[in-house]
Amino acid sequence: MNLTKYNGIEFLEFIKATEEEIYNYHPVAGLFAVIKCEGKYLLCYNVWREQWELPAGSREDGETPKECAIRELYEETGQMVTDLKFKGLLKSKKTINGEIKFNPVYFANMEKLQPLKENEETSKIMLWDLKEEIGSIDSVDIRILDFI
Repeated sequence: MNLTKYNGIEFLEFIKATEEEIYNYHPVAGLFAVIKCEGKYLLCYNVWREQWELPAGSREDGETPKECAIRELYEETGQMVTDLKFKGLLKSKKTINGEIKFNPVYFANMEKLQPLKENEETSKIMLWDLKEEIGSIDSVDIRILDFI
């Protein structure tokens, strides 16, 4: 059985918007990069949270949301994809303090995965069919996949 882990973030909704509308929502937080390959979704195993999750992360100074998604995808999984398409915004809430945030979500199809680039955060990557038993996975990430 797959276990969904709740890391203090509650999924509220997925907002269909254009990339130009990102900054109409505040605050814009970290990004998600959803990759589909061979009919399955790319997940990475986060050694700090001990769970499978979508590649994601926070923007660095001067970085656009798309640039962040490209960088985080590469840093966490070794996949170099520059043609990511904006799909919408995840609206979520921190359960500890009720803070609302908006995370841009990008998507791309790939023909073949590149090998994992070793890093301190990710120990392995996999393609998931949404059914296979994989252990712990982030509950918010599962909800994002419902909308992609």
